[in-house]
Amino acid sequence: MSEAERTLVDKSESSSFEDLASAAAHEIEEAKLAEAAAAERDRSAEIKTDEWQDVLGSGALLKKIIKEGNESSGSRPQRSDICRISYELKIRDTEHIVEKREQVKIYLGDNEILQGLDLALTLMYKGEECLLQLAPRFAYGDVGLKPGESLGLVGELESPKYEGPLIDADTWLEARLELHDWAEEPEHETLPIAERMEIGTRRRARGNWWYTRGEAQLAVQLYRRALDALDESEGGITEPTAGGDLPPASAALRALLDERLRVHNNMAAAQLRAGAYEAALQAVTRVLMCQPDNAKALYRKARILSAMGRTSEALAAARAAAAAAPADAAARAELQRCERRADRDRSSERRLARRMLGAAAPASPASSAAPASPASPGKKPSRAKMLMWGSLLLSLLVGVASVLVYRYKMQAH
Repeated sequence: MSEAERTLVDKSESSSFEDLASAAAHEIEEAKLAEAAAAERDRSAEIKTDEWQDVLGSGALLKKIIKEGNESSGSRPQRSDICRISYELKIRDTEHIVEKREQVKIYLGDNEILQGLDLALTLMYKGEECLLQLAPRFAYGDVGLKPGESLGLVGELESPKYEGPLIDADTWLEARLELHDWAEEPEHETLPIAERMEIGTRRRARGNWWYTRGEAQLAVQLYRRALDALDESEGGITEPTAGGDLPPASAALRALLDERLRVHNNMAAAQLRAGAYEAALQAVTRVLMCQPDNAKALYRKARILSAMGRTSEALAAARAAAAAAPADAAARAELQRCERRADRDRSSERRLARRMLGAAAPASPASSAAPASPASPGKKPSRAKMLMWGSLLLSLLVGVASVLVYRYKMQAH
């Protein structure tokens, strides 16, 4: 690895703006939830079961308890805890069911379910069941959900399609949510490779769903959580030496690495969409260190470098992507864009150079009045040039004649 690549990889991704925005959003939501939890503890059981509670104080997330949970321990699930839940989502004031899951496992705070459900779980006790009303921003947002679009259900790589009526930016949902139990997330290093693979893959799939909906920040969050599970395993990826000192890596470890590189590749696309170019470049750099001919990574690298204004580097990456995948229409189109951009840049540089050279040339009265232009073949000389050369020739002839007359006189004497 070159020094430049090492420096690039060592940069902290936390410097990119999407990390700051995500951290700020989490702090705001957690503060609101903490206030809501304190207020809820002060209420009587009768009020909790008979009234809708305004969870965040904005009217966008309402909760009504229909079955009390076990409050004896006073504990509730925290972010990253593994919750086992059942839920049913409907369009409010209708009987149209959007999603229905029983005994599904989710990681709290990972946006594996709609944000309204995710937030409500942090205020629930074990065994509690409640009704929720979700404003669009805590459900399907401004994008909504159209018939035939994927539901993006967690744990299902081939998620079913939505078959109900259109859910638009103004559609409220109603949910019935039950928290069966929860447990703390185990250290990933203690899990077998197959389980880590399952966790990473489900998070990547959910991240892809958010990405297709234009939610780049939420996609990046899921991809980073996927990388937590897919991180280096004990033993690492090794290659045998000529003497056979090191055993080759197992197929399971290689599959783990391949999945990790897929996540990096997808995260680069999400960071590019979010405008976090440096972080996106780090992600594709990691892919290309392991797979130098990865056409998708090379294509995304070209797009990232183009967005950063690094045209010559983008052109080199686009050429490599087109060479790695000659039949890929997107790679060919990106190469053409980079070539056009490079041609425009070269033309601009030539025009700038001509202007600079013209300004640097010494000015004379004649040139200031009429700038000289370079002679071209077949072009007749100007009148001024003809007069100048005629004067020079006449002066030469007069000089030669004077010399001849002087010699004649000397010979006559």
